Amino acid sequence: MVYLKIQSTKDINLGKLISLGVFNASNFLIFALGYYFAQRTIQQQKDIAERDVEIANQKTDIAKKELELAEEREKNAILAKEKAQAEMAFLRSQINPHFMFNTLNMIYSKVRAASKEAGDIVIEFADMMRYATSTKLQENEVDLRGELDFVQQYLSLHKQRNQQNAHIDYDEEGYFSSHRVVPMVLITLVENGIKHGLIDDPNFPLKIRASLIDDVFVFIVHNLKNGHSDQIMDKGNTGIGIKNIIKRLDAVYKSDCYSLDSEDGEEDYIVTFTVDFNLMKK
Repeated sequence: MVYLKIQSTKDINLGKLISLGVFNASNFLIFALGYYFAQRTIQQQKDIAERDVEIANQKTDIAKKELELAEEREKNAILAKEKAQAEMAFLRSQINPHFMFNTLNMIYSKVRAASKEAGDIVIEFADMMRYATSTKLQENEVDLRGELDFVQQYLSLHKQRNQQNAHIDYDEEGYFSSHRVVPMVLITLVENGIKHGLIDDPNFPLKIRASLIDDVFVFIVHNLKNGHSDQIMDKGNTGIGIKNIIKRLDAVYKSDCYSLDSEDGEEDYIVTFTVDFNLMKK
């Protein structure tokens, strides 16, 4: 009986040891698996975080480059404007306005006594120079009425200088005082027509039309070709004056707000400058 009892107790202790071993092994396995998955999760989170940082850095680099490009464009625009202003200031500095106008007034007082017509020419020329040297021409836009008056003064002096050999047909329609336009565009188109055209034939005068109807301004210069120069106005083959016009127009107007078109015929040439002020309001 005693032997059986002892044997039973050993069996019980062995069972406990086995159970304890299995339990401890289970715990170890559970902790090991937990540690493995925890490490794996941590690594995945780390990889995700590193990718997020990399993407964020890429976006930051892109944003930085875009900002640098924007700053560079703004810097170039400022430099271009300053260059244009400096060039204008340089041109103005070549002739002291006060000296010039005082001299013209002196000439007027001397000339008018001998010839009223000559005196009127001096005064008209002085008015033109006063407008041409005005600081307001530094602005992007000036009064349309003033630009048309400047054109008419120029044409008047040209006709008087050439007497009977200048035939110019100028006409305008509309009220221009309430609108503004890029300065010195109209006079450049007129000069281009006179330079490349024939204006000594009374049957084919230089025709200039200015109209403002329903807030659409149209300026047309039509001349007979002189046969000695190519008067081409497309953007790929132009004179410096026309190129500058296009650059200044593009800088101020949206592309759909204006047009500068030409018709290059065998014997004549027509340039049409149009500004739609309705589109500019939108």
